[in-house]
Amino acid sequence: MRLSPGLRIGPYEVLAALGTGGMAEVYRARDTRLGRDIALKVVNETLVRDPDLLRRFEQEARVAGSLNHPNLVSVFDVGDHDGSPYLVTELLQGESLRAKLMRGRLPVLTALDWAAQMARGLAAAHARGIVHRDVKPDNLFVSADGQVKLLDFGIAKLSQGQPAGPHGLNEGTLQPDATAPGSVLGTPGYMSPEQVRGEPVDARTDLFAVGAVLYEMLTGQRAFPGATFVETGYAILHQDPPSFPTDLPPSVVQVVQRCLEKEAGRRFQSASDLAFALDVLRGPITAPAAALRTVPVKPGRARWIAALLALALSLAAAAVVAARFLRTPPGEPRVEQVSFRWGTVTGARFTPDGRVIFSAAFDGQPEELYSRPGSGSAQAIGVRDASLAAISRTGELAVLLHPSFSFFLARRGTLARVPEAGSAPRALAEDVEFADWSPGGELAFTRVVGRTRVLEFPAGRVLYRTEGWISHLRFSHAGDRIAFLHHPVFADDAGEVVLLDTSGQARTLGRRWPRTYGLAWSPDDREVLFAAGKVLRNTLVAVSTSGEERTVYQHLTDLRLEDVAKDGSALLSSQVERSELVYVPSAGSPGRMLSFSDWTSGVGALSADGQILFSANAPTERTDGTEVTVIRSTDGTPARVLGDGKANDLSPDGRWALVTTPGGSVLALPTGPGSAREIPSPGVEVWSARWFRDGRRLIALARSPSGPGVHLYLLDGGSNPPRRVSDLPMTNRAVTLSPDERRAAVVGPEERVLLISLQDGRVKEIPGTTGTPRRWATERELWLSRSGQNMPAENTVLRVDVETGKTLEERVYRPADPGGTTSRSDLEISPDGKAVAYTEGRIVGSLYLVRGLLSPAR
Repeated sequence: MRLSPGLRIGPYEVLAALGTGGMAEVYRARDTRLGRDIALKVVNETLVRDPDLLRRFEQEARVAGSLNHPNLVSVFDVGDHDGSPYLVTELLQGESLRAKLMRGRLPVLTALDWAAQMARGLAAAHARGIVHRDVKPDNLFVSADGQVKLLDFGIAKLSQGQPAGPHGLNEGTLQPDATAPGSVLGTPGYMSPEQVRGEPVDARTDLFAVGAVLYEMLTGQRAFPGATFVETGYAILHQDPPSFPTDLPPSVVQVVQRCLEKEAGRRFQSASDLAFALDVLRGPITAPAAALRTVPVKPGRARWIAALLALALSLAAAAVVAARFLRTPPGEPRVEQVSFRWGTVTGARFTPDGRVIFSAAFDGQPEELYSRPGSGSAQAIGVRDASLAAISRTGELAVLLHPSFSFFLARRGTLARVPEAGSAPRALAEDVEFADWSPGGELAFTRVVGRTRVLEFPAGRVLYRTEGWISHLRFSHAGDRIAFLHHPVFADDAGEVVLLDTSGQARTLGRRWPRTYGLAWSPDDREVLFAAGKVLRNTLVAVSTSGEERTVYQHLTDLRLEDVAKDGSALLSSQVERSELVYVPSAGSPGRMLSFSDWTSGVGALSADGQILFSANAPTERTDGTEVTVIRSTDGTPARVLGDGKANDLSPDGRWALVTTPGGSVLALPTGPGSAREIPSPGVEVWSARWFRDGRRLIALARSPSGPGVHLYLLDGGSNPPRRVSDLPMTNRAVTLSPDERRAAVVGPEERVLLISLQDGRVKEIPGTTGTPRRWATERELWLSRSGQNMPAENTVLRVDVETGKTLEERVYRPADPGGTTSRSDLEISPDGKAVAYTEGRIVGSLYLVRGLLSPAR
């Protein structure tokens, strides 16, 4: 149907024709109600009677209308004009990416910017379970100011893993924009191998297409050229793209190659990860691809290195960005990289004579201390299984021996002093997390006391106590004050700077930041510096002793401030922190990462049909730190967000997810159709809970606001108050019901595994057994897990006899590549006892020396 200028369709006045596509004609029109110009997309008259085309047009309206993101075209309205459906979208000013590519290849930074915008738009769609399936230059619009918009969701599909068509490639056409009925859903040259084969697709299909588009932007030619559809399909399945230009940086080439992996499992696993890697690469870039050299990789590590390539690229790019500051104008900070090996830097300080000493766990080995004199390479100094805590003014070291993770951000060990390199450490105190030397040579330290953290100076004299936690205490140069980060909520890195005098008087400097870690005094004692931020801890902030804040330095990744020298130089470690969801289908099988975001915070359930319920960071557009409950199938199909809260359990019929909120409420979220409902729990704050088989009652670990401690409660799902089963206090770690639902297994005082009768509250200890109860195997056998707390961390799964405590079966799950692994926990086991799912934390980073950051002491 041709529309003439001046024609009114509802409130829209047609102004001019903009173009014609395969399914619709597009017009510039005026919304007379709001006084704005819009794009009016009307189905072609010849296709109005085609039910498949109408269905796809309606799907585009429904899919695009459900999305709201700056890199996705906005849909304002839908309607019908004389039997022809129409769609109203924002009016875009600019041109398609195809038009720009017809003029040749793009500058590298422009290509990276536009590809990152594509990835962010796809991340928003994927978070709603929508796979575009036709990402190509023709469907990408670039505005005059460089904003990229993804168009045409006409063949997008909710991620159900359905094949593109019964005949795969044979259904395709040679037309580059083919969307006619009976064709493969996708465009030749940009289709993933799984699309070509007619197999199920997921979000990683779109990432392959982004790689093909990025290749074309960077090289000026298509990644998979072919004279026919069959030739193009063969190239996609069996050939690599033509060689990259030699002037492209190797880090950029690696990202493109990662997107274009033939196997979906070897690509980036989420659009968010790809966007992050591209954003990092947009900084100053490394040498050209011709400088790449082959490095042999041990066969045992190759698979895991491939799985972590996105992370490694991000780190490499971040290192390049930092190192390139060496070329900044005089007066700007100058950056030198200190550590280069794969692993985690756990602490670093300047020595009185200007050397750098740091502790790190490299290549999956236990922590060790290293010294870096001047500009030379770092060398081990012979102090192993230790984290560096502090260095005194006389060069004496304070270390944490046999360090383990109190939680993801804090190490705990035995505080010891090391008089000089090669001397044996002398132990001073246990359960210490952070320490510093006073100018007079005494140690102040924080340690764990029950459920509190205390700061002692000198040893035995408590100056500060909190139910949260304390990190990075540092004496002023004058020695009259101690500054530290106080984190009011345990295990959360939100924090504030506290200034404490030696009599115990404390005051807070500045505001509380959502994320903080790492602190030191300025050379003149006038400011306290710390790493902070809202989403990333990527900003070095200085707060004066009067409470005034200023920004000193910003970075692309998480920072940790290690130390500041008298000349104003600083030690900063760049950190990439992730917590992955790992699924192992059977003993001896390799693990598969099924993460939804960069942080999986807990696993709630692993069902018999392969559904994993877990908690994770909210999608990237959320910046409030909200934890969301996610469900995902072990077949790798995209995850679905069910709602806010912590995942606890799946109902027996699989229709409901049991979720707890930060305020202690309990919710049932539908895994399919339905509405969320609150499960009454009057008078208690619930930490964790499990369903009974009736799908109504709950067994819960909860706390009464009127009394201390966590106890076991029964909730009947109605209005009756919860019934306390036992007065014995216990941890809030886990609870699991026996098959006959007459007993619950919990973790009690001193980490003992207890069985509690739900009828009379009687308590029985499983003899000689520690661990976290996960699932009952039979009425007499219980599955337990024990999490390794040292790098490299491991998970041990035990099947024990609940009457005797005898271990009947034991399995150990270790990372394929332990480099940077910090924790493996929150394990759940399948009903048949064969499969497990757990979280795996990893911190990988490098240490940098930044000169000229601050003015030297006078």
